[in-house]
Amino acid sequence: MILDECMDSLAMLIRGYQEKAMDAINLKINRVGGITRACQFRDLCISLGIIMTIEDAWGGEIATSAIAHLAHSVPQDFHFQSSAFHEYTHAEIGKGGPVIEDGYMKASSLPGLGVEPNMDALGAAVFTTG
Repeated sequence: MILDECMDSLAMLIRGYQEKAMDAINLKINRVGGITRACQFRDLCISLGIIMTIEDAWGGEIATSAIAHLAHSVPQDFHFQSSAFHEYTHAEIGKGGPVIEDGYMKASSLPGLGVEPNMDALGAAVFTTG
């Protein structure tokens, strides 16, 4: 059984595990609050023996790069699959996103997520600090 229902807190993950309510989860980076929180979920899933699909709500090169980097950090036995969402659209919002080789998504080895945002496609910032 795959449970993709409100898996948005570590408490819910633990509850689902204790109730034997899942064999796998769909870990969506944005749904749990970003990459740092997703890493906490990943670590707990590995400790509990839960298989993961690593995804995000959707996205282009930036979101898919985050997916690829997180997926690469999961031992193969615990990674079910990840989607290369940037391959589903023609809009390019950045350069340097993951590449698909022999059916596998490969993250960039450049610093950070390895993506240079296309600011013309993204538009003006909606919020800045300072």
